[in-house]
Amino acid sequence: KTFNRKPSISSVISKSIKSMKGVSETSLRSSTSTKRGPRTFMREKYSLPDVDTWQHRPLFVCVNSVVSPNLVVPNCGLGACPLGVPFKFSSELFEGTCLIRLKGSKTDDPEGEEAYFYGRKRIFQSVVQGRFKEKVPVSEVMSGHEFARPLKNLPHPFILRTATNFIGKVSPGANIVVHTDQPFVEAPLGGTSQVLRGDEPGNEPNITCRNITEDCSALGGIFAERNVSIARRKRLLSNPAKCKEYAFDTETVYTFEFYQNLFDAQSYSLDLGFAKIGCSSVLNGQPIQWLGKMKDGRYLWSFQIWHEKLLANEAIGSDNISQLQHPITVVWPKMVSKMVSITAIFSALYEGI
Repeated sequence: KTFNRKPSISSVISKSIKSMKGVSETSLRSSTSTKRGPRTFMREKYSLPDVDTWQHRPLFVCVNSVVSPNLVVPNCGLGACPLGVPFKFSSELFEGTCLIRLKGSKTDDPEGEEAYFYGRKRIFQSVVQGRFKEKVPVSEVMSGHEFARPLKNLPHPFILRTATNFIGKVSPGANIVVHTDQPFVEAPLGGTSQVLRGDEPGNEPNITCRNITEDCSALGGIFAERNVSIARRKRLLSNPAKCKEYAFDTETVYTFEFYQNLFDAQSYSLDLGFAKIGCSSVLNGQPIQWLGKMKDGRYLWSFQIWHEKLLANEAIGSDNISQLQHPITVVWPKMVSKMVSITAIFSALYEGI
């Protein structure tokens, strides 16, 4: 019996080393769609409170308030959002509750975090639950990461092509542009959620529970029979041509859950087993986000995950690669280090969005 398995980051890196085919920066840009809404703005480090006051230090999770005057977290304002505890938020297009769990952090719910991560490889969870304020096509709602300034320490474009090709095969609706003044990684929200469900108001699950079950029957169509697997739902809703017949309505309470086991927020690094890769020197002092956004540029939500490493004026060189144990680094140490760093970072950003 043959099983179709999702390609691993390690296999993608290995294939890219074997091929070693050059590609120009222009070619890389043309391989992805660069159509975007308004220019990207983001909350900068000067707007943050003094690091000594961060209650979750070295982390500071906050609303990305500059993207929209209508995006607010009533109980937190511009201060730190809770970790491990749900908090309410509202925007022009969505109103609901968000939960962010980061393993190893100074969580506001130690018992809940321990119970959720116990016996699991995952180290990052984010959940949004709530209602849309207007009916929107599933194909128009995206999630991902975006940056107001160029990334740093980027290798030759052919190395980045490895990551973009990998993501493109998994999600046809993904859009990755990194060699630009305002890099971004985005993919359809409905196709990248590990768990998606819709409920009548009052029947929605408790988002702090250990397991949120899938139920997309509210979308109708083939989902109405409740026999569509998560893997198939991801394939369908990641493809703009196939998901355009579906929409998120204003009556249903939707739950979107994401989790992954690569990005360790506490150290702001990726743990690949054979290497630990720091992210701060590549991100150029900019945080990763947990966001939902329309293709027309309007935001459903946007939360930043800061680490005190991002506050340094210059990136620390040793932050890039540590604890390398893969034998291929003996042959091409510099090339492989950069390839592993960038490919892994953008593959993980996609998978953990």
